[in-house]
Amino acid sequence: MVYLGDIVSEFRYCKLRREWTLFAPERLKRPKYLNNKKEAYLGEIIHEKCPFDMGREEFTPNEITRISQDGKWKCRVVPNLYNALSIETQPVSKRDGYFEKFNGFGAHEVVIETPNHDKQIWDYDYNDLANYFTIIQERVVNLKRDSRFAFISIFKNQGEEAGASISHSHSQIMALPFLPKKIKEEIEYKKSYYSEHKRALLDDLVYEEQGYGKNIISQNSEFIIYCPYASIFPFEVKIVAKKKLSSLSEFSKSDISALCDITKEFFNKYYKALGEVAFNMIINNAPYEEYSEKTKEYYRFNIEIEPRIYKIAGFEINSLMNVNVMLPETAAKIYKDN
Repeated sequence: MVYLGDIVSEFRYCKLRREWTLFAPERLKRPKYLNNKKEAYLGEIIHEKCPFDMGREEFTPNEITRISQDGKWKCRVVPNLYNALSIETQPVSKRDGYFEKFNGFGAHEVVIETPNHDKQIWDYDYNDLANYFTIIQERVVNLKRDSRFAFISIFKNQGEEAGASISHSHSQIMALPFLPKKIKEEIEYKKSYYSEHKRALLDDLVYEEQGYGKNIISQNSEFIIYCPYASIFPFEVKIVAKKKLSSLSEFSKSDISALCDITKEFFNKYYKALGEVAFNMIINNAPYEEYSEKTKEYYRFNIEIEPRIYKIAGFEINSLMNVNVMLPETAAKIYKDN
């Protein structure tokens, strides 16, 4: 461990990912960090021509579903016009000489979160978030009915640095016919952990964070929000269900209400602390594959929020080890103070 004045450089181990993170706060002093000015998006469409705006519905593919109020839509889901996957393709594996390939079967959808072009998630009121999580819950349930799907990925790219190409607030849903290697290994690990300890791994990690105390930002009766002890990203946050909930498909209205409350509270703090810093938000549900009542024992619903402040470079690529310039207890204090 190397002390840099009052700043500590150290390695921390994440029991969830089974990986080390190098914390190097001194690197935060380098220029260009925390640039919270409004971003210009690559490929941004002129405001008047944004296909996600109210009144421009004909410029998106045929709508899958919507939530309306007073005859006007508040949240809608459409197929991704620039889809990486197609539900029309058959899930077929083929040989290409010595190589193997698989048709690009899957679902790729866009959740248009609001009709307001300039409204971002830190501006959302309770109803905006209720519409958002309710419509995602509907898609999780409906896509699960297609037995060809094994995994669903739900994510929000906010800002150019996080991969967004248009500023109108939106999320994406992708359903795959198989489990990605990382997800499969994660599920096997969580099953193994439960088999040995008779407790969910994430429940134990939350218990440890509560005992440690320094990284907790907020909690209510149903959810807890904290900066993980061995975070990958500066100001990284995790929202975890306290109850045995493994997927949004299991949520009651009161569960969604509690999730809306804590999400709204967090993004108010996020904006006050960081401004319009880009981030990725990952909504983690249990995979469809082998899903049953037993899944609730070892898998816990959670949301990851990963600000994009520090760019990976040669060391991270070479070592496959993450470098974080912000200790989680410092990040948690900054959030709590806002």
